[in-house]
This record gives sequence, C-alpha cells and structure tokens, in this order.
Amino acid sequence: MPLTVKPRVVSLLPSATDIMAALGAGDLLVGVSHSCDGDWAHLPVLTSTLIDKNAPAGNIDAQVKNSSGPLYELDIARLEALAPDIVISQDLCDVCAVPSGDVDDALKSLPTAPELVTLAPFCLADIPVCFEQVGQVTGKMAAAESLQARWAEALLTCRGRFAEHDYRIAFLDWLDPPFAAGHWVPDIISWIGCTSVLAQSGEPSQEISWSKMRDCGADFIFAACCGQLVETAKTAVENLPADLDIHILDGAKHFSRPSPTIMESVGYFADTIAALSR
Repeated sequence: MPLTVKPRVVSLLPSATDIMAALGAGDLLVGVSHSCDGDWAHLPVLTSTLIDKNAPAGNIDAQVKNSSGPLYELDIARLEALAPDIVISQDLCDVCAVPSGDVDDALKSLPTAPELVTLAPFCLADIPVCFEQVGQVTGKMAAAESLQARWAEALLTCRGRFAEHDYRIAFLDWLDPPFAAGHWVPDIISWIGCTSVLAQSGEPSQEISWSKMRDCGADFIFAACCGQLVETAKTAVENLPADLDIHILDGAKHFSRPSPTIMESVGYFADTIAALSR
C-alpha cells in the first residue's frame, strides 16, 4: 500500500497504541480498542469483550475456559465507516485481544481492505522489532530507531544487576488459578541476573499448581496479573496459600504490555528486588 501523507490508523491493542504514542504518531489514530488507556477515550472504540473483567479472578478464568466462541468482538460497521489505511493487530494471545486471524477475515469483508500489521512479540528482544514495524508503516522510522536506542540504553542500566546473587524468581501473571508468566517476563528476570524457575523465554503463560510453586525453590515470588492494576490483583489475596510470600506488582502498568512501558518496568522490577533483599 502506498504510504499516504497522514495514514489513518486503527490500533486494536494497548501496546500498539503505546508504540504509536511513543513514536509521536498518536495523531494518526482514528480508532482504538476498548482496553486502551483513558487518554484515547475521545476516539471511537472498535472492540468489546464478553468477559466481565470486574469479576473475581477465579470467575474470569472460568469465563475464559467455558467460552464456546471468540472472547472479543470487532465492530465491522464502525471499522468500515472509519476507513483506516492501517489496522494494527496481534498474533500473541487470544485471551488478551482480538486474534489477527479474526481481524484478517473481517478486513477481507470490507470494500477496500486496509493494510493489516500484525505484532507478535514472544520474547523481550521482539518488542523493539515492533517499534520498527509500526515505524515503517506510519512513516516514523527515524522515531522508531530513536526509540530502539532509548530502549537499549534503558535496559543496559539494569543488565546483570543481581548476577552475583543469582536469585531464583517465580513470577505469576494470574493468581486464581496460578499461571506462570511466560513470553518476555523470563527474559526480564534473566536480564537482571536472576533465574526464572517457572517459565522460559518465549513460552506462553501456563497454569501451574501451588504444590509446583512450593517445590520450585524460589527466593522470591512475584505476581503481576495480566491487565490488572495492583489494587485489583490484591482482591485475590484471600484465596492465596498462607504459607507463600507473594509480592503483588502492577501488571497493567508494568508487565502485560509488550511496549515502550517495559523500559520503565525492568528498572522498577530490579528496584523491587533490591528493596526486598536488603
């Protein structure tokens, strides 16, 4: 697709919206997902979910597992009316946003199909690649390269910070039931000089048992529930085993989004470990 002077962009996931903003391309957005921050509340919302995200964690898990169809809906009529040049989707997790396959099928039904950009950051190194993907299609390559440089500099300050200790870290991204956090989280743990004891780089999050948690030999146990603020995640505390010391962090702000926010998250995580190890 020839790049227009100001392409009209729809972002169907918060991390893509974060990247657009970081590239100085937020003014190109004409529509967003229902999960995007309030800063974008003035834009049309293209997605909705059948999951009651205000329900207790265990109930949300049951809704996902018992669903017989897609968890998300895409407003095709509104998408057609917006007539975007570019739609940014994801191919990472069907539980987190509209799958790219569903988006692709929907776009094919439009009179003039926009360009579909699919982001699939399975590990930490994939995230700055997404900056480049978005920069290329929006004409913001210089900004993307600058953002990649800032990313590398930010992560470098935390590299191997705990190498002399080699703490064993158990990290969860759901509490009821417990899920071991995969994808880029094990990379963050390794990057700061610790060992991930429950998941490996690039693996999807996996449900585990509390007995496995007890047997993993973790020095520290953290939980940052996917898409949830720390206050929301703490509502599951009463269902946690009393013999496990679990430190609850902010998943929505720091760990759920494979976006420029991870630059801050790595430092925040390292500082948290440093405070706990004093």
